[in-house]
Amino acid sequence: MTDIKHIFFDLDHTLWDFHSNSLETLAELYVLFNLEERAPKFGSDHFITRYVFHNERMWEMYRQDRMSKSRLRKARFEYALRDMRIEDKKLAKDIGNAYLDICPCKTKLNEGAIEVLEALKDKFQMHILSNGFHETQIIKLEQSKLMPFFNEIITSEKAAAKKPNKRVYEYAQVQTGALPHESIMIGDNLAIDVVGAANFGWDAIHYNINDEKHEYKSVKSLLEIPDLLLK
Repeated sequence: MTDIKHIFFDLDHTLWDFHSNSLETLAELYVLFNLEERAPKFGSDHFITRYVFHNERMWEMYRQDRMSKSRLRKARFEYALRDMRIEDKKLAKDIGNAYLDICPCKTKLNEGAIEVLEALKDKFQMHILSNGFHETQIIKLEQSKLMPFFNEIITSEKAAAKKPNKRVYEYAQVQTGALPHESIMIGDNLAIDVVGAANFGWDAIHYNINDEKHEYKSVKSLLEIPDLLLK
């Protein structure tokens, strides 16, 4: 990979441990908003499971431009509470706002994230390329002490398009001055991060913790990445 000059990292689930940080936040919210008293027949596991279900479903709708950012943020908790027999839109809004205040400030990273960035920082220009909401991703990067590693923070909101739409990669190239043969995308989602980038002429590495079978370069640990890029 001698031509690579620009590395584009996905953030959530790739560097930033979205799963752990989100679950920790949801458990805190369950206690903070006294949901055990409001819905004694349902425990915290039920609340978390239903939120995760609705959040993933609505994020897929958002990626397909079938749901707005504001509606996603409100509806995911409305539906999770409804599954606990709680019909209270104000409560759902309050929980949603608290989630946005608390979760991005969590700092758990996937194993090897800092070590990989340290190994690569002097040899490549590194950027974030994320479908996450811009202001939220900025907070995550700042709180997790990741911001100094990156030249550009590119989100779908800034690009006015979401991965794997080719307009995201066009925007990223304009913002960074990268050319396709100089660019590589690293992310956890095969269809969104890897195939999308490859279809645009970029190289790609799949952070493949679930051992999916496919034709693209993949690693099961972030710590494997420097060996691929520094050959």
